[in-house]
Amino acid sequence: MSLSGHEHPAEESAEGRTHALRERLLGAPPGRPRHPWWWIGGGTALLLALAGVMGAHELSQRRSERMHDARELTGGEPSEGPALMRAYGCGGCHTIPGVPGADGTVGPPLTGFARRQYIGGVALNEPNTLVEWILNPKQFDPKTAMPVTGVTREQARHIAAFLYTLR
Repeated sequence: MSLSGHEHPAEESAEGRTHALRERLLGAPPGRPRHPWWWIGGGTALLLALAGVMGAHELSQRRSERMHDARELTGGEPSEGPALMRAYGCGGCHTIPGVPGADGTVGPPLTGFARRQYIGGVALNEPNTLVEWILNPKQFDPKTAMPVTGVTREQARHIAAFLYTLR
């Protein structure tokens, strides 16, 4: 038997074979969506909705844990970091997730900062070292392009805490 259900494949047209193959593979004729969202059975829709809520809850819980860990490591408040980084112009040189307009390309992107081994390629990525780097990067590398920004130690702790949430 052929794809379209005819007994004689020689009698099928190319268009008929294409249509039958599409229907068999995709579950719908050309021009119609395969499975519109409203077509899903009630039980399946409920399971998908629960999975979405559970996934969102898990993401929220992970974020909360990262925030807690960052506070513990640095003594700073991660939620203060984005506003400070924006105020001090960090986004002019760095691309920083979570900081609006931070799309600079002079310095490295700060995406995944918490997983990095080194700061500026010269200092171990440890909380106190990061705070000191933010305060005065030139003490670690006199040739670094990163300027001394004038942030306070407390502000540097907030920025460091935020950076440690970026995984």
